[in-house]
Amino acid sequence: MAHYVDLSPCDYFTSDHGGKLIAVGWLSRGHAYSKGDISAEVFARLHQLLVNPWQPCVAMGAHACDFHRFTDGPCQITLDNVTAQLGVSNLFVPSGDRLFVAPSLILHYIDAYEYSPPPEFCDAVMACPEMRSMDYLKLVRKTAPAALFSGNQTQM
Repeated sequence: MAHYVDLSPCDYFTSDHGGKLIAVGWLSRGHAYSKGDISAEVFARLHQLLVNPWQPCVAMGAHACDFHRFTDGPCQITLDNVTAQLGVSNLFVPSGDRLFVAPSLILHYIDAYEYSPPPEFCDAVMACPEMRSMDYLKLVRKTAPAALFSGNQTQM
C-alpha cells in the first residue's frame, strides 16, 4: 500500500485533485505516525462508515497490513455484531472544501497500533452523514475534484 503523511495531498486516485484529497491513515513500516487515544465513539463511527463505504472506483485486490511480519493481519473487524472488511476499500470523508481519504485498514491501525488520526479527521468522521445517504453523496460531489469522477458519472 502507498504511504502518505497524515494531512498531505493524496494522489492515489488521481493526480488532478487540486489539493482537495487529503490522506489520513496511510501507514507503513519505517514511517513514524501519531500515537494516542481516540474515543470509542470515533472508532465506532469509523467502523460504521466502513461497513459499506462509497468509493469512486474499485481496486482489484486487497492491501495487507505492512506491520505484520508473518501474516497479512486481520481482514475484518466486527463490532456490535456488524463486520467491516479491511484492506479492500477506502473511506472518503467530506470536510469543508476537502475530502479526507483513509484506507479501511485505519480501523486495524487504531485498534492494534494505537494510531491516532488527526483531530480534524475525527471531527469530520463524527459529522459525516450516513454512508451513501443523499446528504453524504451531495457533500462528496460538492467537495471532490472532478477528476475523481472521470468515467464514473453514473455510479454516484
